[in-house]
Amino acid sequence: MKAPTLGRKVVIQTATKAATPFAATLVAVLLSLGGCTSQFSKPATNPEVVPLPPVEYRPGELNRETLYELIVAEIAGQRKEFDLSLDNYLHQARLTSDPEIAKRATYIAQYLQRDDALLQASKLWQQAEPENPEPYLIAASLLLRKGNFTEALPLLRKALHHSDKQTLMLISAQADKLSPEENNAYVQLLEEQASKETDATLLTTLGILYALQGNSETALRRFDAAISDDPDHLEAILQKAELLRSEGHFRNAIKVLEPKLEADQPDQQLFTLYVQLLFQSKQTKKAVQQALLLVETFPEEPQLTFYTALLLLENEQVEPSRKIMLELLQRYPDNTTPHYYLGLIEQHDGNNEKAIAHFIKVKDSNNILQAYRRIAALLDHPNNRDRLQGILLDARNNMPEIDIQLYVMEAEWLNLHDFKDAALSLLDEALQQHPNDANLLYTRAMTLDPQDISLIEKDLRQVLKLEPDNSMALNALGYTLSLYTDRFDEAFELIDKALQLSPNDPAILDSMGWVLLKQGKATAAVDFLKQAYDLFPDPEVSAHLIQAYHAAGNQQAALSLLREEQQKHPDNEFLLEAATSINAPQE
Repeated sequence: MKAPTLGRKVVIQTATKAATPFAATLVAVLLSLGGCTSQFSKPATNPEVVPLPPVEYRPGELNRETLYELIVAEIAGQRKEFDLSLDNYLHQARLTSDPEIAKRATYIAQYLQRDDALLQASKLWQQAEPENPEPYLIAASLLLRKGNFTEALPLLRKALHHSDKQTLMLISAQADKLSPEENNAYVQLLEEQASKETDATLLTTLGILYALQGNSETALRRFDAAISDDPDHLEAILQKAELLRSEGHFRNAIKVLEPKLEADQPDQQLFTLYVQLLFQSKQTKKAVQQALLLVETFPEEPQLTFYTALLLLENEQVEPSRKIMLELLQRYPDNTTPHYYLGLIEQHDGNNEKAIAHFIKVKDSNNILQAYRRIAALLDHPNNRDRLQGILLDARNNMPEIDIQLYVMEAEWLNLHDFKDAALSLLDEALQQHPNDANLLYTRAMTLDPQDISLIEKDLRQVLKLEPDNSMALNALGYTLSLYTDRFDEAFELIDKALQLSPNDPAILDSMGWVLLKQGKATAAVDFLKQAYDLFPDPEVSAHLIQAYHAAGNQQAALSLLREEQQKHPDNEFLLEAATSINAPQE
């Protein structure tokens, strides 16, 4: 808010008339105040009331109102009342058109990250000091970060003849977000600037813009020109190598990088790209050697070391990857991520017990659930029930933040291995602790026997009460009603809403085809079931499509698809049911 104006009893005999630079004047005044921010001298008794002349704002002059508001602003800043400080500086920048005041307002707005105020202050600064590139660049940088590329363009046009490298780098970073029209406009702007000066960063930015246009030839010329201007310009070197890599010219990209890797301490990003390119160019032996050298060259970079181990593993270099992962665990025992990948390595090698031992030690949030899914898959036999349940019970006790997911995982395993009653008992236990969890309710509904249609519907209705737009629950309830009841119209409405929410989900497309078939709309059913089958050629979907073909009068298509699917899945129950449904002749 604007600071209050001077009271009538405050005596300031004259306004400051000399065109003294603002900063020097304000500093002098603040120094003269001494400790006034915390203690004021006692005013004289009954001071004389002197009428003050109206305040006039003249360029280059400080009047009493300006001086007062700026002193208040500085004191507010000392007291960390930054909003008041900013408001006062903005107010006076508008009234005085003083570049120093506008500059100060701009810096305060930057510090507070007040974007609207920053744009206002920088505009006032531009108006007060039109030849200074800084306010244009500050405003343009903000607009670029916000994605307002068209608004930023005229500001950059005014400022770029001062060749601000930071702004050019910002353009490069945001280049992939430009529309084709904006890209062309920026190319035109930068080409105009390039015709006036030779600058490696400017040329590199142009190369990036041309590459995004698909103009690789011109992009490479710009990168070459940048490297010619500055042979050590790392961004130009990287961009040229990346462009060559994107076009499959791996060995040419390697040649771009190799001269810069001969230094005693090569650039980390260049070195990493070099190793990637060696693998891509099938120079596997050299790639492994250089990957190990990369880790050795940057021993205090655990993220780089971990990435290198993953790169080796991705390229089937298991032993060196294993070695690096184990070293990481020794150096950083609190980071359990390597355990997940060591578990994958042991699982790949058939060492299931070692794999499980690693997976159990995973604690990082990105991999923990996947680790326990891996354990469940490794213990994929009914005889392992007690062991798996013990492992998951310990996990739930130690990590209550993921107990719902672990309950679901265990229930699904039990149901898959025909321990349905145990699965339902477990879900009942979980729902006592989390009575309104949609995931648990949905899982129990999918676990219940079809004859328990009322219980299935009750759970799914509760899910939809909690999450009205849950397309999985809408589809599940609609499909269940179409299978086990004659409430086809109600089922259609549920599935139709699910389809509106997830129009490309093959399960929902299949359900829509099935309910249309139940409603006697075979031709419409075929359309949806063909879409579902194209996306997900599952035997259940194909069985539905076979029956829809038959109902629509296309017997040849029905028999042809049935024979084709039976060759792939000879004993599938859904296909056997479809064959019976259409009275298919025995072969």
